[in-house]
Order: sequence, then C-alpha cells, then structure tokens
Amino acid sequence: MPEVNAPAVVAEVGELHDAYERALAANDVPALNAYFWDSPFTVRYGVNEHLYGAEAVAAYRQGNVPAFSERTLLRRAILTLGEDMASIMCEFRQKILGQIRHNRQSQVWVRFPDVGWRIVTAHVSNPLSVPDGIVAWDSYVDHAAAALSLPLDREHRLGVVQSLQRSAAIAAPLLAFKLPTDTEMAPVFIP
Repeated sequence: MPEVNAPAVVAEVGELHDAYERALAANDVPALNAYFWDSPFTVRYGVNEHLYGAEAVAAYRQGNVPAFSERTLLRRAILTLGEDMASIMCEFRQKILGQIRHNRQSQVWVRFPDVGWRIVTAHVSNPLSVPDGIVAWDSYVDHAAAALSLPLDREHRLGVVQSLQRSAAIAAPLLAFKLPTDTEMAPVFIP
C-alpha cells in the first residue's frame, strides 16, 4: 500500500495549491494553464461548463474573466497516496456578483516524471439555491435544532442548511409525481 499523507508530500502539494489559488485570484491565465496536465484526458467541470482536454480548459480560461472576488479558503483536505498522487478538496467563500457564496472545489494532482505536479481533474460546484416558495431553510434548521435540544455549531450550520436544500431539490420531483388513483399501495413493513 502506498504511504498515505507523507508530511513532505502534503506540504509540497499544499504549497502548489496555495500558488494555484494566488494565480486564480490574479487571473494569471498562463500560470493557471500550466497547473493543468497538457493532455486530452484532462477534465475540468466548472459551475457552468464541462471541459474535456487541456485545450478546452485553456480556451475557457482565455475567454472568461472570473466573476468572483474576496475568495477565502475555509477548509482544505489534502490526501496523498504515495509520492505522486494527491487529491485536494476545498470549501471556500467568495463574493460572486456582490453576493457571498459558499462553494466547493476538488482537484486530483499527479506528479509526472517529466513535468512535475499537474492537475488532471478538477471540479467546482455551487450549493443549491432555495427555489421561490420553499421554506426558508435557515429558520427551519434553527427551529429543528432547538426543538431537538441539539447544539448546532456555527461553523457547521451552513452545511446543514445546504444538505436540506439538496434533499428538498431531490425530493421535490418525486413528491410532485402523480400516481394513478388505482395504484396499489405498498404494504407497511412491521418488524
């Protein structure tokens, strides 16, 4: 089994990720492109784009100016497997078009003998937003936690709200599905 999270490898990848974040904040397109593996197998899923291959990633970077400001890394989890592979999972806060957003980013880095560390896959996602007419989840979380006498740490509150939003988004079409009136009900399981 490869060594997991060797301190020197974790430090090296962490420094590269810090430099990547600085390049992202500065919109340093050549530097950003250089962090990605120059291969047709590179994949980057953004919030609104699906990019396959380093050329597509570079073309996207060239034609798009980031819409965010005040990007702050909230949490970063680095996992290294051996000396040549790492995943970096991040949560960050940033202002997008004047609104504070909590987002996620994942990257897989591989160290190649000829070029060093490169990002081979990346994914950025936004939390689901609450559709109009849906209960205000912030208030629901607070009331539910109080009713259950369940302490809810402030740093975890946003994650709980986002989980409820996602669950509601998944359940909404299922609950809206109309069954024919002659549909037989499933039996109730009694242990």
